[in-house]
Amino acid sequence: MSMKVMVFDVEQGACAFVKTPTDHTILIDCGCTEDFSPALYIADNELGDAAGWNGHKLTQMVVSHPHDDHITEVDAIKEHCSPAFLLRQNYDWEEVKTAEDGDYDNLDTYTTWQKTYNQTIAQYPDLGLKFEWFMLSPTQAKEVNEGKFINNSSIVLVLTVTGTKFQEKFLFGGDMETAGWEALLKKSANFRNAVKGVDFFIVPHHGHESGFSEALYAAMGRKPILNIVSIHHNDEHIDLRYSQEAYATGTDIDGKPRRIVTTRTDGTITINVTDEGKYWIRIEHLEDNKAAKVAKYNFGF
Repeated sequence: MSMKVMVFDVEQGACAFVKTPTDHTILIDCGCTEDFSPALYIADNELGDAAGWNGHKLTQMVVSHPHDDHITEVDAIKEHCSPAFLLRQNYDWEEVKTAEDGDYDNLDTYTTWQKTYNQTIAQYPDLGLKFEWFMLSPTQAKEVNEGKFINNSSIVLVLTVTGTKFQEKFLFGGDMETAGWEALLKKSANFRNAVKGVDFFIVPHHGHESGFSEALYAAMGRKPILNIVSIHHNDEHIDLRYSQEAYATGTDIDGKPRRIVTTRTDGTITINVTDEGKYWIRIEHLEDNKAAKVAKYNFGF
């Protein structure tokens, strides 16, 4: 039993991949860059020994919300690693097209494709972990902030490794903003329980101040080990609280204490969870679509 979580460097976008303890696979969003395709990377390097489901090597895909930097690779996903299941938010798509808070170059392709996943799910595989997801509906998100309703209707994902000596919990924040977090915390006791004891936080809205939530950290009950953001560590929009002692315990990476890592600066972040539930972290630059690896940091725990 082991688990792998990869948070890819797709510059301003978002894309993460999970191989579960039962060798099922989950893709969370599908941003990419001109030089690197996560879809091609996982198809070539991660899906060969995947458990798969109903003829699909990729078991599950989660699209947190339909901003372009989260769905850029939809064509590549369709061609190289289509998922057995697709978890996404339901919108009035004509309304989304006229929204002012994002880019939508790939929206027509995405909306057409996601309609093919409307079949009833008769059986769902055992992922070997606790898979929890939460969201505000578009209507609820509009009540929070109509101009930012797409960000605030992001699907928030909590993955927890259980049944091991040590528990590891991952929180993926989509593009939720401060007011959206507060509304979700008020709305759902299940969400408040789910975020208790988060270890690794893939922070919302790429690390911008607009996604930071004191209330969310309070609900966690203890500080996460590490905050993972996607913008540069010296970007003027990064919220520096993510690097402060009050919001992460930190861990040694290449002999240096780190509370925050940024995919844009450090590269792709891989967190491996062992059979006991212990973790080790690898940070590397994936140079091209053939995934030539240059290890930058290694950490063993």
